[in-house]
Amino acid sequence: MITISGFIVELLFDLAGEIIGHFIPERALETKFQKNINRLKEETWFGELEKDYRYEYIIYQNSRVKRFLSSEKNIKMITSMDEERDDFINLIKEEH
Repeated sequence: MITISGFIVELLFDLAGEIIGHFIPERALETKFQKNINRLKEETWFGELEKDYRYEYIIYQNSRVKRFLSSEKNIKMITSMDEERDDFINLIKEEH
């Protein structure tokens, strides 16, 4: 269940990501993204998610997901907190 405050925070992060994305070269984001993907591939749950071609496409092609995965903070959260991991998996499924 998403609360109003949670929705607002998510919206603000999306806006901040868009603004920052205009100032950071795309190659820098790709490098961070690929580094974080390699880190996530060590996680069993991510490997299972990535094996599904529908979700693999979302992980590698969806700009919202790529922005999320380009953040070191987000990677730390989804690898250490079950609730954040579940939220990320739901994001992938919703984007599909």
